[in-house]
Amino acid sequence: MSEDGEHSPDVRLIGGRYRLTGRIGSGPNGTVWRAFDEQDERYVAVKEPHLSGDAEDEERRRAAHRLPHEARAAARVDHPAAVAIHDVLLDGELPWIIMELVEGESLRTALAARGPLPAPEAARIALAVLGALHAAHRVGIVHRDVKPSNVLLEAGSGRVVVTDFGTGAAGRSDAEDASVAFVAPECVSGRGAGPASDVWSLGALLRSAVAGGEAGPLGPLLARLLAPEPEARPTAEEAAEVLAEVAGVGLPEWAAEPAASPAAVEGGAVLEGGVAVEGGAVLEREAPAPALSPAEAPDPAAAPHEPRRLTALAALGLLLQKKPERG
Repeated sequence: MSEDGEHSPDVRLIGGRYRLTGRIGSGPNGTVWRAFDEQDERYVAVKEPHLSGDAEDEERRRAAHRLPHEARAAARVDHPAAVAIHDVLLDGELPWIIMELVEGESLRTALAARGPLPAPEAARIALAVLGALHAAHRVGIVHRDVKPSNVLLEAGSGRVVVTDFGTGAAGRSDAEDASVAFVAPECVSGRGAGPASDVWSLGALLRSAVAGGEAGPLGPLLARLLAPEPEARPTAEEAAEVLAEVAGVGLPEWAAEPAASPAAVEGGAVLEGGVAVEGGAVLEREAPAPALSPAEAPDPAAAPHEPRRLTALAALGLLLQKKPERG
């Protein structure tokens, strides 16, 4: 775009509104573009998803069907360290995700350029990431792809921003990525991802930020975060206490509150976007139908474009039907 606001006519316009002005970066999951929102007159980041396989491939079709729903679910994560998602729209075959534009660099770039971080700074960044993850878990979202390239450091303010909530892993298994060093053991073994999986990935991210042996006061916490078994890892609140102390900052408000169960945990995995049911209590008034097992799940390719939403009462009834009858 020129300084007077005029655009070249050959620059691509997405959704009749977002004019691409340059590529920010690209990876196995997609390309992120800088774009100008001609309606609100502001710059945004636009993610163009990448899916492997032929357009007629069944797994690709399933992934394409999931992407817009996962992106809209991720938009519900409300935390200063969670990237704001403005819009999800179809342009061609796949949904494009419109996000806030964060001017700065990724943690991966920062570590490559300047080396390991002092323990207090690493703890500050990890505490912000943990807050965003905690907010996601409270609404039933598991990130599944916590790694340095998905953590942005805003220039000037030092704000930490986590990107790719739930959308980066669409179309691949939890462990199918070059960043396997940040994938929890239970995901590698095929047991599935839950909140504790994100906690392990946070530990791996923290370890990379302080170069492992240079952990200092973070050493004991790192050992707990990276415990092989999910139940042996600390809660977000427990980890926050240590991180805040090392960072020399106050305990975040969310960590000072009584611990609450994540939304809809079933079989150790969060039902992403599902109804939150814990101890018979409905924690969310309305949400999409709860996730089904692979044997029960219908073919997403044959489903309507927009899922039918259920009331919390109806969704609770579906869950209760799965209990065995008593004699």
